[in-house]
Amino acid sequence: MRIVGYTDRWTVAPGETIRFMVSAEVERYSASIVRLLHGDPKPGGPGVKLEPVETPVTGEYAGREQPYRLGSYAIVPHAPRLDAEHAVAIDAWIFPTAPGPGAQGIVTRRREEDAAGWGLFLEPEGDLSFRNGAHVVRTGIPLRTFCWYRVSGSYDARAGLVRLEQAPAPEYGLEQTGVVIEGRAQPLSRTDAPLVFAGHVGPEGPVGRFNGKLDAPRLLVDGAVAGEWDFAAEPGAHGIRDRSGSGLDGETVNMPMRAMTGPLWRGGEIDFKAAPAEYGAIFFHDDDLEDAGWEADFELTVPPDLRSGVYAARLEADGAEEWLPFFVRPPRGSATAKIAFLVPTLSYLAYANEHAATGNPVAVTDFNLWDYFLPEDHLAQGVPLLGLYDRHRDGTGVCYSSRLRPVVNMRPHYHLALVRSAHQFPADLHLVDWLHEKGFEVDVVTDEDLVEEGRALLDRYRVVVTGSHPEYWTGAMLDDLETYLGDGGRLMYLGGNGFYWVTSIDRSRPHVIEVRRGRRGTGTWRGEPGEDFHSTTGEPGGLWRDRGRPPQRLVGIGMASQGFDRGLPYLREPGCSDPRAAWILEGTGEGPIGDYGLVMGGAAGLEVDRLDFALGTPPHALIVATARGFSDSYQHVVEEVASSDSQQGGSVSPYVRGDMVFFETPGGGAVFSTGSISWCGSLSHNGYDNDVSRITENVLRRFAAETL
Repeated sequence: MRIVGYTDRWTVAPGETIRFMVSAEVERYSASIVRLLHGDPKPGGPGVKLEPVETPVTGEYAGREQPYRLGSYAIVPHAPRLDAEHAVAIDAWIFPTAPGPGAQGIVTRRREEDAAGWGLFLEPEGDLSFRNGAHVVRTGIPLRTFCWYRVSGSYDARAGLVRLEQAPAPEYGLEQTGVVIEGRAQPLSRTDAPLVFAGHVGPEGPVGRFNGKLDAPRLLVDGAVAGEWDFAAEPGAHGIRDRSGSGLDGETVNMPMRAMTGPLWRGGEIDFKAAPAEYGAIFFHDDDLEDAGWEADFELTVPPDLRSGVYAARLEADGAEEWLPFFVRPPRGSATAKIAFLVPTLSYLAYANEHAATGNPVAVTDFNLWDYFLPEDHLAQGVPLLGLYDRHRDGTGVCYSSRLRPVVNMRPHYHLALVRSAHQFPADLHLVDWLHEKGFEVDVVTDEDLVEEGRALLDRYRVVVTGSHPEYWTGAMLDDLETYLGDGGRLMYLGGNGFYWVTSIDRSRPHVIEVRRGRRGTGTWRGEPGEDFHSTTGEPGGLWRDRGRPPQRLVGIGMASQGFDRGLPYLREPGCSDPRAAWILEGTGEGPIGDYGLVMGGAAGLEVDRLDFALGTPPHALIVATARGFSDSYQHVVEEVASSDSQQGGSVSPYVRGDMVFFETPGGGAVFSTGSISWCGSLSHNGYDNDVSRITENVLRRFAAETL
């Protein structure tokens, strides 16, 4: 990708301004604004469909490359009281996880470009060192990874002594790894560099990022305590506190993991808020990225008459192309339609730049994934850009995701290599296109809009329609949807595996979401014991069902299985003849429903949901149709399997199925749930004249009417 970019916001109202940040390896590129209707280029579908929009953005721009400032650290920007004359001593607990390729700063006040200053480092080979100017003293004995060590380094020019010590925590039962004493020390190197934890200063900011946890660092200057830092934090905190009285408080950068167990944790308490002394660690990684910090190349003030919809800045140059999507909502505080499409932007953010196609323990395929990789995939892996399905370089899972950086799989043409089909944003354009073709007046609103406005947003609409995979929801969002439905609202859940993971939004940095994977659930990694609570809000993470809020209670169905080979059609169930629901299938034939589609070749596929009265499905819910008989690529979800056996595959398990469900709610409301991610991929088949399209239209027109 020779052009890549991002926006400063994803949702914008008329009269508001959105900024576009671009990095381009070309001298010049053109930009224009388009309305996106359909982007999936897959044969048999409508192809790329867009509408140009005349705006002042249209024109040519000078290309320039902008850097990815990867790696988290903490910094005390101004620390003149750390100007040592003769002696410096540093001690801390460290938990190294991935040494190399260069020296990693632990606690430093040093500028790399002129080798000025000093600091305690982890060398590429994994041993401890103290650097003073160009002088380096090393222990030569590597520390074991994923083990706690108490380390210290002191440099006393008057005594001519450099001392390094590294001692493992007693519970590991490791041999003591030694103390090194060097002879004649040189004078201390002076610098005005800031104090940095987990890095050191380079020409354009901190470099040499540390991979691992740090806890309880302390610094002595000329024999006196100059700083003693407490890394424990209240929910949502991003700073570090100096307990010494010196006032050397600092800030973390690029969202290192907080609320992490430290060397004092012994498993007696799993909530960091209840035992802050045991959760004094911060976990830093050299591939963290909260905000790319790029400069804006151009901006757009949304015209007051621009209709609500899905839009993008289209960038082009010499065969290179990039799309920067955004969503235009109706004017704030108002609605322009009876129908709202609630865009699952929190799920887009969770899947941002995912590398799940490689290294995914559930991705069992009979083809070479690399054959299906797009340039976006190669860029995401090469930078790297990580999402909540990925792991850091040390193998630990990623728990934060930010939209202030390129999210390269959120593109209209993108296909997920794992299923060779559109997923998330490009899959939801299947629905956007269908709504347009059928002539429905629809307001496009996003998860961020719901978070900001709450129940008031939903109350403006007679019916709310979800995307294909609304998996990530906050507790407040669930509250708002539940009360909306209880008071007569109507919902069309046109997807699968929805309302699944506990999701938090950082209060002070709303562009960041957090997910802790907990002890069970379908995912690509698990957190470590004691680290399941969200640092941003303090709430327990994991599945919503493990907090007493299974999706069956809300929409009648919940996650049953996932698979990666092909989709299937639905077969009619007795519920389709019930007078309460017979209208849903009006105008359809007698055969299978959806034995076609742009996503895996069937209307039921990728991830499917199942009715379960024991988990809260309303007792009056009707199963209208069911997809069953999946291959053994589809396995019963792990959270419902108590012991491994051979009866969990789609060919034998009665629990591996997708249920289409309908039920009424109090006050004239209703819920229609399709139970499949791939449903919307079947809408355009045969020129939009098919059973999936007809069913969806029947329900939407009925739900949008004044009475059911």
